[in-house]
Amino acid sequence: MNIIMAGVDYRSASLELREKVGFNKNQIRDILAKINKEACVSGVVLISTCNRTEAYISLSHCEEADPVEIFCNAANLDDDMKKCFYVKKGEDLAVYLFELACGIHSMIFGEDQILTQVKEAMLIAIDEGASDAALNTLFRCAITCAKKVKTQLVLNAVSPSVAGQSVQLVSEYIEKKAGCKALVIGNGVVGRKVCEELIAKGCEVHITTRTHNNKSIIVPTGCKVIPYHDRESLIPYVDILISATSSPHQTVTIDMIDRCANKPKYIIDLAVPRDIDPEVGKINGILYYNIDSLGETARKDNSKEISAMKSLIAEHIENFNKWYDQRKRLMAVK
Repeated sequence: MNIIMAGVDYRSASLELREKVGFNKNQIRDILAKINKEACVSGVVLISTCNRTEAYISLSHCEEADPVEIFCNAANLDDDMKKCFYVKKGEDLAVYLFELACGIHSMIFGEDQILTQVKEAMLIAIDEGASDAALNTLFRCAITCAKKVKTQLVLNAVSPSVAGQSVQLVSEYIEKKAGCKALVIGNGVVGRKVCEELIAKGCEVHITTRTHNNKSIIVPTGCKVIPYHDRESLIPYVDILISATSSPHQTVTIDMIDRCANKPKYIIDLAVPRDIDPEVGKINGILYYNIDSLGETARKDNSKEISAMKSLIAEHIENFNKWYDQRKRLMAVK
């Protein structure tokens, strides 16, 4: 199988280093275009999430190529960053991608969001004309496999999502604190999910929007809406502050928190690059979590679940290998 991958994740690189490869959609499209110009490349798909960035590269005619060099050159990354990358090839790569889509390699085991992220990465590559038949089929098979795993297995993870884990972290506090209030900064998928789960726990929730009067904005039922630029004024009145945006700039600075007469009990940053100045974690009385420290609270032994998942994965890998071998024979005849 002539497919290679170079990647960085929460196990190989710190949050500070992962921020350097936390690309938005426009940056992803630019990197895909640059990689696809390489003579040896037939196709490429790029996954970029809070916890990982991975470039899957299908080779056209050459037997060997260095995916780290190819990706780092396209993304303008320095030599120090190269040391954080891992490389996977062929069958090992296929198994890894299937396991990834199923949530085995997520910081929070079995989380739901990674499947959506894998699918979105494939669709962006297809839309940009950057992928090829081998990558398209590999990713589609991985997505199909993950969907079956989700429906056939009951995963006993602490929580199936980052949003769920963050809310689980504060759930006991919400139960004990009458009239508990929260501010969620960010109206994306994660932000909305956090709001829904907080409301389900009985918390009063405010969510920020950058375009308050835009009718296309989705606001979870039960949420109160405030303009993004008014966020600081509400901070002294909430017990829980959670930020989950795709902004390249901080949404909450240390000065904002210092100025508060009353400070939130919990401050949780679900973004990469980080939304919240990590210095807030040094303020007495505040319980601060970022995407990495949050993941640590979800650790448990999932060996039984993993064993069951791998059995299903093996069946789907076999189907992909049959397709790939048949395609290889047809291409040899041509």
